Amino acid sequence: SVGTYKLVTFTDVTKRMNADELDSSSRDGAYIIGLSMQGARWDVNNVQIEKSQPKEMFCPMPILNVKAVTKEKANVGGVYQCPVYMTEMRGPTWFFNAQLKTKSNPGRWVLAGVALIADISV
Repeated sequence: SVGTYKLVTFTDVTKRMNADELDSSSRDGAYIIGLSMQGARWDVNNVQIEKSQPKEMFCPMPILNVKAVTKEKANVGGVYQCPVYMTEMRGPTWFFNAQLKTKSNPGRWVLAGVALIADISV
């Protein structure tokens, strides 16, 4: 039994972009494939959020590995609690927050309205 521990979701951003780059299912969580970032971009090399390129509405995200960890283990610095929505409509389509690394103050991304979107209309 978990007892007094509180479990929360924690997000690892992989360097893989396509499902065929995965060898098997996640051993400690679940992979989420096909998200796009709106309001900023993901720097694959530096593994963190960066300012979006001019005229770039959406940035494809690498595959996320979402797993359950204790609240204590999830309490790390330099992280933006990025809302993940089913659609660009946001609001009622929210389903969880992804923890994304950032060198900037997380408030910067809050003000910019940065979010991950599962289904973008292209």
